Amino acid sequence: MIRAFFILSLLQLVAFWKILPRMGFPAWLAIMASIPLVNLILFYYLALSPWPREGRWIGPGGGPADGQSDAKF
Repeated sequence: MIRAFFILSLLQLVAFWKILPRMGFPAWLAIMASIPLVNLILFYYLALSPWPREGRWIGPGGGPADGQSDAKF
């Protein structure tokens, strides 16, 4: 039983470690995801907070009137 918990924690750690930097958050928050109950708090924090990278994205119709955007990623 403990072995299965450890394996699932490692799988979750790897997934969070890859996803968090793409969202604009530090990767070390993934370590918090391996702690029971803290992972639920982290999950809701990530879901409900504004993502740092979300502010740089210019969606459809969000650029200048001529249809060209100056955004460089």
